[in-house]
Amino acid sequence: MSKDVLILCTGNSCRSIIAEALINAKLKGVQAHSSGVKASGRVNPHAKALLEQKGIWQEHYHSKRLESVIQNPYDLVVTVCNHAKETCPLFPNATPTIHVGFEDPDGKGAEAFEATYLAIETTLLPAIQEKLKALDESKQTTQKNVFQTQKGVKIAFSGAVKKNNILQMVENCATGACACMSDETKAKIANMEVVGEDGEVELNLTGEISKEEIEQALKNSTVID
Repeated sequence: MSKDVLILCTGNSCRSIIAEALINAKLKGVQAHSSGVKASGRVNPHAKALLEQKGIWQEHYHSKRLESVIQNPYDLVVTVCNHAKETCPLFPNATPTIHVGFEDPDGKGAEAFEATYLAIETTLLPAIQEKLKALDESKQTTQKNVFQTQKGVKIAFSGAVKKNNILQMVENCATGACACMSDETKAKIANMEVVGEDGEVELNLTGEISKEEIEQALKNSTVID
């Protein structure tokens, strides 16, 4: 299944356009798009000429505003300039984001564009492959993050987690079938609420319990890997 990646910079005229073209030409199974937080509305002529020379220019490449693509689903968002990193908005569905910065060749000669092209090819492409691989691997296991809250403890499960497994864990705890925590810890829990769906589930525990107690219970649990 193809992965969709958005390359984000300021003007969307040089770096992000070069990155978009390189990814689409070099990374199998990855479809790249690009945009700018303050899009210039034009592709730098030097960038276009370089991509044409490399044989990877496509006529649909153009400078576009972030607002025109932000609602599209992406597997990864990559910022390639510091301004884009600092102003990158929140994407729907908590899209993963990485930053790999490059100097802007705009206003410089052909050699600067060639250097940017090489830097993106040798640095950015491997970074994207590594991040996408890590994201795929995380989906095969259950990730557990425990947070202390004003009312108790929240556990955020993600990845391969099934909501029914969390519901089963709660039922075991409520009926006394759970052996993952001590009776003393169980007595501290006033209420347990499960929200979310497969892949993203939250378990909210209300009571005078600590994060450390719940982390230990999770280590002992046979319901969640």
